[in-house]
Amino acid sequence: MKLEDVLSIVSESRNLYVWENGEIIAQYDGRDSIPEELNDRKIELVDCSNNDFHVYLIEE
Repeated sequence: MKLEDVLSIVSESRNLYVWENGEIIAQYDGRDSIPEELNDRKIELVDCSNNDFHVYLIEE
């Protein structure tokens, strides 16, 4: 699954954090957007906690 697949189904009213190498590299919180260059990145794991989505990318 790619990041763009998750972005198309996640509610815009939820916070979404994109992780790589143990760090948040992008976030969506209603104001900030996810950089388009990340759309084709493959996902290792999606976790939902406290009404937030945490998406972990496969390290390149």
